[in-house]
Amino acid sequence: MFIFLSRTIQDAGDLLLKKRDEGFEIMNKNGDNKNIVTSIDIAVNEYIIREIQKSFPEHSIYSEEGGGKVNTNEYMWTIDPIDGSSNFSRGIPHYAISIGLLENGIPVMGAVYNPVTKELFSFKKDEGAVLNGKRLIVSQKIDLKSASVFFHQGRKEELREWGVKSYAALQEHARKVQDFACSSLDTCFVASGRIEANIYGTLSTLDISPAVGILIEAGGLIANQYGEEIKFIAKEPQKIFVANNRAMLDQLTAIV
Repeated sequence: MFIFLSRTIQDAGDLLLKKRDEGFEIMNKNGDNKNIVTSIDIAVNEYIIREIQKSFPEHSIYSEEGGGKVNTNEYMWTIDPIDGSSNFSRGIPHYAISIGLLENGIPVMGAVYNPVTKELFSFKKDEGAVLNGKRLIVSQKIDLKSASVFFHQGRKEELREWGVKSYAALQEHARKVQDFACSSLDTCFVASGRIEANIYGTLSTLDISPAVGILIEAGGLIANQYGEEIKFIAKEPQKIFVANNRAMLDQLTAIV
């Protein structure tokens, strides 16, 4: 199955780039002009679903863009055809295709692929995480003063006051605070030691289950706003903290 996963996600990347160069349509989800989807999201999503259904017709599929069939099967694939659609729509090369496999609700295999940089992050449960075949390990920094943190407030109005206060606190205590706006790649950046943490005002862990698996296999942590490690993949959005280690996580939850 891992060979199928690697081939399918890279073929989907080739399709994305081909269609990008041919031109595409930008749309809004549910009338929300801050929630972008493109015609290429839909095309790539349909391609991945077809490939999974051909090879594993008995498996269920969950996709952020719909079209899959979620049921109580032991195995379920999760798809995000373009995580970072807003970046993609503006020609910013920080976006990724995300495909994962859950067994009884636990991520057992997954990949996150940036077709522009050709970086393929992947994992198999209990066998580690890799970037283009090279083993990943989180940063060993433990002091927030030396840390780089990605902070994404989210679109909801009720998060604005929290977001302003949290951003100010991070600016005071962390070395660098940024927002690259692609949750799966951002999480892989923690897994690869490029940054120390991500904070999301609202995020469904099911949407980034491949990145969660990569993070955990690289030694990182994913927790809720109370610092409690998340052991499950949920569809419901919540505040999410991703960190390289417990010391960093404790400092973040103390100030945010």
